[in-house]
Amino acid sequence: MITFNEERIIEKTLSAIHNWVDEIVVVDSFSTDKTTEILEYFNVNLYREKWQGYSMQKNLAISKCNGSWILVLDADEVVSGVLRKEILESIKKPGKNLGFAIKRKFYLGKRWVRHGGYYPDYQLRLFKSNSGAHFKPREVHESISLNGNIGELQNPLEHYAHLNLKAYNKALDKYAELASVEIKNKKYKLPFLRALWAFIYRYIFRLGFLEGRLGFNMIKAYSRYVYRKYELAARTTQ
Repeated sequence: MITFNEERIIEKTLSAIHNWVDEIVVVDSFSTDKTTEILEYFNVNLYREKWQGYSMQKNLAISKCNGSWILVLDADEVVSGVLRKEILESIKKPGKNLGFAIKRKFYLGKRWVRHGGYYPDYQLRLFKSNSGAHFKPREVHESISLNGNIGELQNPLEHYAHLNLKAYNKALDKYAELASVEIKNKKYKLPFLRALWAFIYRYIFRLGFLEGRLGFNMIKAYSRYVYRKYELAARTTQ
């Protein structure tokens, strides 16, 4: 796990895992709120490292783990009781699987956003420590690379991503700037059409309209993110 100013949710995240895992490894980027105090209360293996990017921080955390299986969590993800049971059963009898993908329930505040492309959002998060699994180098939306069989767990992580729409928009603005760095040399064009298609795809084909006004506002924000990352990329290549 990596952290930076996560006092909003980190206690809930740690409370859900501390009594059944062998160790909790956290790489913190010098938090200035109560995050470190909470981490120390749960007696985690804490490493403080200057921010080097999402992928590098998470790979560093992986390198510090000692167990035969590694579960990677974000600071705002909570493991339910049924998922805990499934994880423990799966690592006892993994079959040919070197890892397992876990779906995520995206929460905005207390509301689970099921439609619009926010669920099931499978992510490879559980893997054997000797499998060679690692995060591919990316500026944002990093994912784990693993050569081997990957199973799927049935029970989801609870992803308490943002408190409200304002926080969601703020995060998307940050992600747009990071994503634009990745795509600036790929000559992507037509940011407006890409944003329009993103809205149509998520709102209609992924049934975002079933979420009501919240779904409309969230997908509008996501479409703005798509436009902004391509517009920023185009601007920096001129």
